Amino acid sequence: MNTVPTSWLISILAVFIAAAVVSRPRLPIAARVLFGLGLSFNAVVTVFVGLRLEYGVDGLSQVQPHVAILIAPSLWLGFQSLASTSGFPTRQCLQRVAIGIGAAELALFAPLAWSVDVVVIATNTVFAVLLSMMLRQPSDAFVQVAPSKSRLTRLALFFALLFVVLVIAADTAIFVAVLSAGNAGVIDLLTGVSGVGVAVVLLCALIGVPLVLGAQSADGSHEITAQEPLKENQDLLSKLDQLMMEHQVFTDPDLTLARLGRRLHCPARSVSKAVNRVHGENISRYINGYRVRHAAMLLKTTDLPVTDIMLEAGFQSKSSFNTEFRRLTGQTPSIYKRQEKGEENVRNRDLTRSDT
Repeated sequence: MNTVPTSWLISILAVFIAAAVVSRPRLPIAARVLFGLGLSFNAVVTVFVGLRLEYGVDGLSQVQPHVAILIAPSLWLGFQSLASTSGFPTRQCLQRVAIGIGAAELALFAPLAWSVDVVVIATNTVFAVLLSMMLRQPSDAFVQVAPSKSRLTRLALFFALLFVVLVIAADTAIFVAVLSAGNAGVIDLLTGVSGVGVAVVLLCALIGVPLVLGAQSADGSHEITAQEPLKENQDLLSKLDQLMMEHQVFTDPDLTLARLGRRLHCPARSVSKAVNRVHGENISRYINGYRVRHAAMLLKTTDLPVTDIMLEAGFQSKSSFNTEFRRLTGQTPSIYKRQEKGEENVRNRDLTRSDT
C-alpha cells in the first residue's frame, strides 16, 4: 500500500511558511509575493517528487526542472526588495534574473541526457552565491525592515542560503549516483536523506520567520564609520532630530530606514550614514535613544504601568526595553519609576513644610 511521501511533508511546511510571510502587512508587497512564490514553487517541486517516487508519475519529470529553477531566484528577489528603498527589486536585479532564467530555459532543451540536472544545479549555485553576497552587506542594508529586526532578517537570509545549498548538495549527490551506477535503491536513499535535511531547514525557517517578522531584538551592529562629521550629515541629522521631536515617529515599532528616507526626501543609506558619522552609533540605537527618553518622561510624569509605557514609546519586547533603558540610564524602568516617585514625594513633603 502506498504511503504519504516524505517530500509532501516538506510541501506542507513550505505552504505554512508562505502563509506566515504573505500575511505580514508590514512587509513590502513585492517581498511578500516573491517569498510566497519561492516557497510555493518549492512545495510544487516536492509534490512532483512524491508523485514520481511513490506513484510512478514519470511524466512530471518534464515539468519539474522548469519549476525548480524558479525557487532560488524568487527568494533572492524577495530579499532584494527588502534592501530597496522603493520596496521593489531594482531593474538591474530583475534583468539578472530574467537573463539567468532565460539561459536556464534554453539549456533545459539541450539534447543531452544529463543537461536537466546540470542546469538546475548551476542555476541554484549562481543564486546561492548571490544570496551569500547579501550576507556580507551591512546591517542597515535592509531598509524596509525596522533596524531592531535587521539581525533576525539576516538570520532568515542565512536559512534561505542554507536551504538552497542543501538542495544543490542533494541534486548533485543524486546526479553523481545516476552517472556512476544508476542504482535505484541508492537514488531513493539519497532522496530520502536529502528530504529530511531540507525538512529540518524548513522547520527552522518555520520557527524563525515569525520571529523575524514579528519579534523585536536589539540591533548589535558595530559598523560605525570613523570619518569626521560632514556638514551635510549634520544638516540631515538636524532635520531627522526635528522629525523625531515634532512628530514622534519613533513611537512606531515598525519604523524603517526607508520610511525615514521618504519623510526626509533623501536616500535611506544617507540617513544611516549621517547618524553613524555624527553620533558614532547605529540607527537602531539612535531611535531607541528617543524611545528611552520618551519612556523616562512618561515614567516620571504619569502613573501608567511600565508595560503600557513600553508600548507607548515604540518598544514591543520587554527584554529590549529593559536592555536599552538600562544602557542609557543605568537602571531598569521599574527602579527608575520608583526612584522618581520617591523623590517626588520628598519634594512634596518639603513643599508642605515650607508652607506651614
